[in-house]
Amino acid sequence: MKKYDIFLVDADNTILDFHLSSALALKEAFREFQKEWKEEYLTQFTALNNRLWEQLERKELTRSELIKTRFPIYLKQLRIDDIDGEKFNGIFLEKLALLPVYIDGAEEFLKTLNQNGRVYIVTNGTTKIQESRFKICGLNDYALDVFVSDNIGVNKPAKGYTDYVVSHIPDFQREKSVWIGDSLSADIKAANEAEIDSIWYNSEKKEIENGIKPTFLANNYTEILEILGIKGN
Repeated sequence: MKKYDIFLVDADNTILDFHLSSALALKEAFREFQKEWKEEYLTQFTALNNRLWEQLERKELTRSELIKTRFPIYLKQLRIDDIDGEKFNGIFLEKLALLPVYIDGAEEFLKTLNQNGRVYIVTNGTTKIQESRFKICGLNDYALDVFVSDNIGVNKPAKGYTDYVVSHIPDFQREKSVWIGDSLSADIKAANEAEIDSIWYNSEKKEIENGIKPTFLANNYTEILEILGIKGN
């Protein structure tokens, strides 16, 4: 097996459970506005949020447009007309920044990667939110650097993002690097276009879409470590 020792690792839904954090933050936001929580609220938010982020990745809208329009659209879908969307967004982001949750086994997985090479976090998102979440959960302890798209000014999978990452990793070598992430359209596409090997963390066992093919596919952390030829702790 080819030996990799530079690990480019996505954060949300690869290491951190963004779905769970979002649910917690949404519940807190609705509580702030004295609204009763309903479980279908999360399903509708997840569908909308995923769609908007996919549009952002395809450059069909900007980050500021996403942030500005997300909750007005969401609240309209829920037929809630007595809450200001931008105010709701502010509360949601405030709560989200304080509620990071590791996916089961993710922290131990990161520790193992860190013991076997250099780990770099490659993530889309808002700088202030991501920095708060990573600090609270100690994610920075396992990575030499964190590359947040908001800081770079361009999102995965854009060439500008990967060019920035590659140029800011000392002694970067493509043949020794592997990109690990859950998103075909962001992580695997970025890796493919940069000619970096990739592992699609496909815990939900989704089908490959749009012809985007990872170098390897894994359904869990144990399978990723097996692909890398690394023994777990």
